[in-house]
Amino acid sequence: MAEFRDLSVIVVFVVISAVFIIVPPLNETPLRAVLGFILVLFVPGYVFVSALFPGSDELNGIERLALSIGLSICIVIFIGIALNYTPWGIRLKPILLSISAFTLAFTAISAYRRVKIATKSKSV
Repeated sequence: MAEFRDLSVIVVFVVISAVFIIVPPLNETPLRAVLGFILVLFVPGYVFVSALFPGSDELNGIERLALSIGLSICIVIFIGIALNYTPWGIRLKPILLSISAFTLAFTAISAYRRVKIATKSKSV
C-alpha cells in the first residue's frame, strides 16, 4: 500500500481544504489561503501527472514538481473557462467543487493505473 500513500494524502488534503474554505469559523483563518493556494497551484497538476506517469521511475522529483505546478495552472484556467459558460459562473463553491471533483477523479485514475502497472510487473 506504500504506492498509494501520496494519493491518500491528496484525498485527505482535498477534504481538509474544502472544510477550511467553506466552514465559517475556519474560513477566516490564514490557513484557508495557504490550503487554497496549494489546492489550486499544485494538487490538480500532481494527480494529472501521476495519472500520466504512474511509475515512480518515469520522472524524478524535480520534473514531477515542475510539471505539477505548470499543469495545475493550466487545468485551473480551463476549469475557470468552462465554468464561465455554465449557469453557476465563477464563484467560490463551483470552483471548489470543480477543482475537487477533477482532483478526486484523477486520483482514482492514477490509482487504477498504478494497480495495473503493479499487476503487470508481478505477472512478468
